[in-house]
Amino acid sequence: MSYPFVIIEQPAGTFYLTAMPASEVVRVSRANPRVFDSETLSSEGGIQREPSERRVKAIAEYAGTSDAAFPTAVLLAVDSDECVLQDGEISIPGEGVADIVDGQHRIRGLKMAAEREQFTLPIVIIIDPTEEEKALLFATINGTQTKVPASLVYDLYGVTDSRSPAKTCHEVARTLNSMPESPLYRRLKMLGRKSAPGTLETLSQGTFVKFLMPLISLDPAKDRDLIKKRKSPVAYPKCIFNQYFREDKDSVICKVLLNVFNGAKRVWSVEWDDPSHFVLTKTLGFSGIMRALPEMVGRGRKREDLSEKYFAAIFDRVKQRMDAERLSLSSDSFSASASGEAEFRDMIRQALPD
Repeated sequence: MSYPFVIIEQPAGTFYLTAMPASEVVRVSRANPRVFDSETLSSEGGIQREPSERRVKAIAEYAGTSDAAFPTAVLLAVDSDECVLQDGEISIPGEGVADIVDGQHRIRGLKMAAEREQFTLPIVIIIDPTEEEKALLFATINGTQTKVPASLVYDLYGVTDSRSPAKTCHEVARTLNSMPESPLYRRLKMLGRKSAPGTLETLSQGTFVKFLMPLISLDPAKDRDLIKKRKSPVAYPKCIFNQYFREDKDSVICKVLLNVFNGAKRVWSVEWDDPSHFVLTKTLGFSGIMRALPEMVGRGRKREDLSEKYFAAIFDRVKQRMDAERLSLSSDSFSASASGEAEFRDMIRQALPD
């Protein structure tokens, strides 16, 4: 089949912009990963990285969701004898003759997806490029991209209408950051950076959501899609906040977290208000508490007690042990690494009531 195209002239060359059904892109394209030969100690092959099967599978699953979209262009390179330009249209008759310069994971994912017939993809084609030109294009496209901060990504869920685990996480973060009575009042970097120099914003929204999300859902994307289809999200009994989310009780999640961190602030008031010397309100302290939270909440539910007093009593036992061992919530006692976080988490777990 032939497809209308628009010519785009740029310093790097002439490009042909068109749109093709995903099934047609799968048919005409090929990926040629670059490999390292351990015998010759040299690299050979094409320009593509080895594909990530995890990423391919995730794209295939995403293609089946109700709001799936692939609006960015796939870049293909093809020899002039493998394509036909005629009357403002382009066709590629052969199979597997167009090298994928950028977009191999999208194409592999769509090849796996049963829903690929629903998609028409924007395609940019470059004809007769040299290997050097293809390599430079790939390196430029993939080497100069700046990853969007996770905090900004989650903040954007605030403008969506439908419920989702990500939106709930954002709303909980926003609420705790904006309530004067919250121990996290103006403590979160909502867009991943401080709102002003000298503030006590020591924890990014991205980090907050990273540790809250697994307590709500094990598959946030699937839950979001189910809700958009007016179906019930999946029940995850091991996620301590899942039932509240499924019952649209985000306020209860906020209340439990208020009790948790008010309890921590009550026990470690000096450490809470001095992030320049202590790690309690930084990633290490926050993550240690959040990783111990399932056990704390589970034990509290058995006692029918998730009050601030309950959590404060746990933290007080941790403090007593730390005082006895002459430890403090500082980088001198807890290394700023996974081991320091795990040590703090384990101390909380060991302080749980019988």
